[in-house]
Amino acid sequence: VRCLAALEGGRLASGSTDCTIRIWNLAVGADAAQASPFVLAGHGSKVRCLAALEGGRLASGSADGTIRIWNLAVVVADAAQATHVVLGRHDAPVRCLAALDGGRLASGSTDCTIRIWNL
Repeated sequence: VRCLAALEGGRLASGSTDCTIRIWNLAVGADAAQASPFVLAGHGSKVRCLAALEGGRLASGSADGTIRIWNLAVVVADAAQATHVVLGRHDAPVRCLAALDGGRLASGSTDCTIRIWNL
């Protein structure tokens, strides 16, 4: 596990070195290890950072340089139906994300840049 993000509705997202994101329902019990997570796949390398966004969305940044936006509203029913879009990419691994006011997202990368994205 490389990163965590607290989500609406008592859920937790974890990003991993296996290129996946897991969505844990903490309402199932106090121990996240006992809950069955939904697994989201799409990145081509390690998931390095996550940021919870308004409207039940999640941003993920990866060592593949991409930033993806996931619609978690459908994950409640079926993780296989979770939709995502590639918001953009850096020239090197994405190391950090921050949700900003006004429907924007900041990303930082090992390419020595910070980018501001309009969602």
